Order: sequence, then C-alpha cells, then structure tokens
Amino acid sequence: MAGRTAAHKSEEAGSRRRAQMRSVLVEAAMQLFARQGVDATTIDEIVVLAGVAKGTFYNYFTDRADIARAVAAAIRHEFNAAVAELNEGIDDPAVRVSRGVRLFMAVVTRDPVKASMLARLYESGAAVDAQGNEHLLGDIRDGVAKGQFVIPGEAAAVHLVVGLGTTAMRHLLDNGTDPEILKGEGYARDIATVLLRGLGVAEPAIADVLAYPFDVSQISVFK
Repeated sequence: MAGRTAAHKSEEAGSRRRAQMRSVLVEAAMQLFARQGVDATTIDEIVVLAGVAKGTFYNYFTDRADIARAVAAAIRHEFNAAVAELNEGIDDPAVRVSRGVRLFMAVVTRDPVKASMLARLYESGAAVDAQGNEHLLGDIRDGVAKGQFVIPGEAAAVHLVVGLGTTAMRHLLDNGTDPEILKGEGYARDIATVLLRGLGVAEPAIADVLAYPFDVSQISVFK
C-alpha cells in the first residue's frame, strides 16, 4: 500500500512538473510572438528565453506552429475566463452569448496583440466539444431549453458564434476600432444583432437583450 501511494505521489509530481515546463515554454513563446511576430520567432529564441535545452522543447511541441496553436489556446482560455467574469450572475443565455461575443471584439481595442494571435492562430474552435467551447455550448443548450434559441443543431450554432466572432475580430484588427466597441455599440452591436437573429431569437427580444448594461472596464483581462 505504501509503495502504491509513493508511486502515485511520484506520478502526480511528474505531471505537475510537465505542466509547469509546458507553461514556461508557452509563456516564453507568447512574449516573443507579441514582440516580434510568429514568423520572425525561432525555436532557439523560445528555449533561450524559457531557460531550457532545445531538446526539452521537442518533448512538448513538434514545431513552431504547434506551440503557436498552444499560445492561441492559452489566450482563448484567458478570454473565456473574462467572459465568465463579465457574465457572472446573469442567467439569460441570450444576454450571455451576446455579451461574450462583444467582449471578444472589445479585446481588440484593449489588447490587439493577444486578439491578433487568437483571431489568426486559433484553429480548434470548429470542434463543438473543443476545450474552450464548454460554456458556449452550455449557453446554447440553455437557450434552446428556455425557448430563446431556435437552431437546426448544436454544431451549426457553435460554428455561427465562433465563426462570426473570429471574423469580427479580424475585421477590427484589419480596419481599426473606435471607442464604441468598448461599450458594445456600433459594429459590435451590429454583430451581436446578426448573431442573435441567427440563433433564432425573436426580433422584439433582441432589443431587450442588447439593452442590458455592457461595461468591460473592470474585467481582469483588461487590467
């Protein structure tokens, strides 16, 4: 029994060390990508900044594109946490989804580097059950259960939200933003309106959903 317990503790410690080392590599890559771009960053630079041997890199990632995807996924996780923070205490799924997609657009104004890396590198959003889509899928199911959303299928609804949100971010990155985005107005409101219509929200209800107060100034991702 003591032997099994010791082995289990050893496995847990090993898993923690691997997770920590992976995190160190992702953080180093994120700093370099933000400073000089993905294409201009080499694996040698990543391992030097991380303070590890080059061979260690290949224990976790196959190449630069692989770690770029990991960086984007980490940013997506951070943004999703910000959406959860923004929507804390809100039970209306239509309000939650509309505020979430507008927050992603607001990030373009406040942190364009991270927004750019997410919009251009994140590749796993198309999978309905992908890590990072859990809350969105939950909101969609809740909206259907409450009769707010009328959709042909969950996959189509997830793809609508992820695709429209990512495209909107890219549009703002390419064409610039204005202060209205931080308030969820202007182009952000237009995108949210199209999104809600696509999810089958009744037209009279859309105005009520978008009238819900939208203030991202205190969200931790912006601090």
